[in-house]
Amino acid sequence: MTFGAGPIPAKIMLVGEVWGYEEERTGQPFVGESGKELNRMLHEAGIMRSEVYCTNVINARPPYGNLNKWIPLKKSEATREHSAIVRGRYVSPQVAEGVASLHKELAMVKPNLVIAAGATALWAMTGKSKITHWRGSTMIGDTGHKVLALIHPAAIMRMWAMRPTTVNDLRRVRRESMTPGLQIPEWKFKIDPTFDEVLQTLADLQAMIEAGPTWIDFDLETFAGHIKCAGLSWSRLEAICIPFVRQVSVTDKKLVDAWNEEAEAEIVWRLWKLLTHPNCWVRGQNLLYDSQYTYRHWHFIPNVKQDTMLSMHTAFAGMKKSLDFQASMFCQYYCQWKPERGVTKDGG
Repeated sequence: MTFGAGPIPAKIMLVGEVWGYEEERTGQPFVGESGKELNRMLHEAGIMRSEVYCTNVINARPPYGNLNKWIPLKKSEATREHSAIVRGRYVSPQVAEGVASLHKELAMVKPNLVIAAGATALWAMTGKSKITHWRGSTMIGDTGHKVLALIHPAAIMRMWAMRPTTVNDLRRVRRESMTPGLQIPEWKFKIDPTFDEVLQTLADLQAMIEAGPTWIDFDLETFAGHIKCAGLSWSRLEAICIPFVRQVSVTDKKLVDAWNEEAEAEIVWRLWKLLTHPNCWVRGQNLLYDSQYTYRHWHFIPNVKQDTMLSMHTAFAGMKKSLDFQASMFCQYYCQWKPERGVTKDGG
């Protein structure tokens, strides 16, 4: 049984995938070219390599350096050599031994935060599969440890455009490593509110903007050409989701009205009064698209002051502009909320 290297205990534990050529030659994790790049990124993020305990899911090198020899991508590729089952997948005995060894290391190191670097480490710690989907997310792993998903440094060598994003993720690592548990705030979200709650919230927001310029974050969800719901937020912790139509069921696309005509007219009138007020500085993602719906269905255009998609593209033209990516870069508390759309072979 071969362990990793670094201080014990340590606030940060970095878990990679398997050894490369240099790791096999030296018996140390992250010492090849990708390890050197890891050191540089850690330094830029304000983390010393000497502070981090580094290991791998499997501290050994697979045949020809091909991890798929030990963990087949498909069930049809499994052979009699893949006699162990880990997380419902047929794998070689080396993988089962590596995961068992990793659990012993976790008990020894007692980290505040575990970095799951690469798809295999993410799978071993959380059971999730797509590193490019989950990167930047902070979550609780199956062992009870706080886990942050990170693109593997070796993948950064092939996808250099992801390097600034990874350095930013490591800055999140530094912040999150200060405490062992997830510091989740007490969100004050009103989901599926009553009619009275909607009116009271809109009245409170109206009073806020009457007192002076106020940022209001605004977003629509649409379905089959209809406005399904409208979301408004006025602080990092407070938001409301106002439904307008509901699906009968997940499988049935039939929609039913959330309110009667009088109630919906009252809500829309109050939204018009709020969102078109000169003191209401409306901000949102891809608001040009949403404004088409407000104009078509409600006959007004909000007083848009900022479209975050346009701001992102202007400031960082080479980066993704999707809302989940922006959240992973800029939000203090982040975990991917969109479901995985299929499982593919990951570059990380």
